[in-house]
Amino acid sequence: MAVDLLWLAFFALLVPVLAEYGKIKGLAKPLGFIAGSGLFFLLAAGFETSLWMMYAAAYGPLGSALFQFLGWILLLVGALWGVVTLLQNK
Repeated sequence: MAVDLLWLAFFALLVPVLAEYGKIKGLAKPLGFIAGSGLFFLLAAGFETSLWMMYAAAYGPLGSALFQFLGWILLLVGALWGVVTLLQNK
């Protein structure tokens, strides 16, 4: 599961780079939310590693679930905000 979170974090952090490369303007704040979700997914993957689970077995799954939830919320908010912004600009 941690590998899936790492891929998700990689692509969430790649979205602002691709938007900058594609010269899509006016999406700084929504792309910031999407990049922030990538950081939360990295934290969730960190909580799922075996080294962390050995030291805090009771808190590892809870921390991972919390950061995954926050990451999905930020990703959804950023994506919906970006879609609304793009539709308003057209």
